[in-house]
Parts: sequence; structure tokens; C-alpha cells
Amino acid sequence: MSESETRSEKPLTASVEKLRQELDRWLEVAWTQGEKALDAFGIRPAGDTWSPRFDLIETPDDVRVVVDLPGIDPASVEITLAGNMLTVQGEKPEIAVEEGQVVHTRQRTTGPFACSVPMPAPLNPEEVSAEAKHGVLHIRIAKSERAKTRQIQVHVEDTDTD
Repeated sequence: MSESETRSEKPLTASVEKLRQELDRWLEVAWTQGEKALDAFGIRPAGDTWSPRFDLIETPDDVRVVVDLPGIDPASVEITLAGNMLTVQGEKPEIAVEEGQVVHTRQRTTGPFACSVPMPAPLNPEEVSAEAKHGVLHIRIAKSERAKTRQIQVHVEDTDTD
């Protein structure tokens, strides 16, 4: 093999390697995020569940989950706490199309949704509250006493003896 052939193969080899690395990255995302990867890639089969966007916030005393649910009746939302997993589920109805109307574009997500969120700390299932305001669901769950941070004072003995 001549030196000129080797030089011309190097850009091709680098391109193939870059493509392989990109495919590995996409496979890693699909493997680690599971169904969420389908949403990230914009691949969601019709009629399948979708996951609303949420924030998970931990304070010294509680864990708060804020879920975007615009256009959804809060009374129809089901919230469950099983062990360390909080699940929010329900359904976002599709806007009805009347006779004579033509839908040119449908971009809004509709249908059943489910959002399961692992909690970052042990919780007290007896102290849970949920409130919906302006299409945003606010869930607050108190931490269990054993999960709360405590200050521990160090006792220092006087070691000076004369």
C-alpha cells in the first residue's frame, strides 16, 4: 500500500469513527432513558403514553415535584406514592374536530400520560399534598424524620491537667 493511499484513508477512517461514536451515544441515551428517549428523538407511536415535563426539588424538610399539565382537568389526575416512586398519570383529551373543519397541523401531545419519578430521599407518605394552579401541578411530600439533616455538636473534653 502506498503512502498516498494511506493518507486518503485517514479522513475516511476518522469519519467512520466519528459516526460510530455518535451511534454509540444515541444507543446509550436510548438504553439509559428508555421511553423518554423516544420523546427526545421525536419518535412516539400514536396512542402510546407520553410523559409531561417536571421539576424535582429537594429541600431540607420535603421533596417537591412540579408537573406541567396544561389543558388537563386536575380532578382526573391520579397521583400514587409506592415506596420511593411517585407516579402521576391521566389523560389529555384531543380537541374535537367538527364536521366541515380541516386539521392542517397537530403538534400538541394528547392521550394517556404517565410520569414516574424516583424520590431522592425517604418520605413520609402521611404528609403529601397536591395543588393545581394555572395548568401546573405542585406536589409536596414531607421527608421522613430519618431523612432530615441534623446538626451534631462535637463534645470537646478539656485535656489540660496541671
